[in-house]
Amino acid sequence: MSFRNGKNILKRFIAYLGLFTFSHMCVAKVTVSINQQYYEFATEPRLVEVLAKVANDANWYWPATNLYRLETDEPSQLRNDIVARLKLVQSSANKNKSTQINNLIEQISAWKLAKRIGIKIDYDLAQTNPKFNPRFDEGKYLLNVTLRSNTFSVFGLVKQETPILLDKHQCAQTYIHEHFSALINKDNIFIIQPDGHTFKTGIAYWNAGCVDIMPGSQIYLPLEESQFFSNNSELNKLIVELALDRIVQ
Repeated sequence: MSFRNGKNILKRFIAYLGLFTFSHMCVAKVTVSINQQYYEFATEPRLVEVLAKVANDANWYWPATNLYRLETDEPSQLRNDIVARLKLVQSSANKNKSTQINNLIEQISAWKLAKRIGIKIDYDLAQTNPKFNPRFDEGKYLLNVTLRSNTFSVFGLVKQETPILLDKHQCAQTYIHEHFSALINKDNIFIIQPDGHTFKTGIAYWNAGCVDIMPGSQIYLPLEESQFFSNNSELNKLIVELALDRIVQ
């Protein structure tokens, strides 16, 4: 090998090494998908930096905006556990209950899931209050930003998940009695709000109150809970937990 050829090879190697080093330095530490658009950050951004990418694009409904971490299979593992438990319950149920439990399994199996990060997301708050402007850890995320919905959805012991038009003057209990008069569990329902709050509320004549429904909420018509169905209480709680990890479009 001539000195000139050796020198040229060395130059190419140094150039390649420099390109590799530059590319390595520019690899994004944080990637955020926002409404099917991808944004990359070379350092760990704060929430306000991420929200600024879309904050002025529309009149977003911040209470229903949620952040998910994509690099974990915890929600899928939880779903598998729930489905296995539901099949055990189904195996000892009568024909009518078995069909409704099977419908619930099909509904849950169709959900798109990711691990929800339980933080309050609001662009104005993020700009003015450090408490609501956390820094992202390195990784891949999904930020689901939506407009204010005029519906909520009902899932559980029903034939299929059903969207219901929201009338701000009606209570959750009123909607359920109007649209789902034949329920297996006539005592309680679970409400999963898009802001992450969940609660159980009565719908029977002896325990019903009036709970307003937040736009974009999910209502779960649960498995029967009683001294004869003690395991169902824990299973209902797990289903509500899974619903929080659901990506609702």
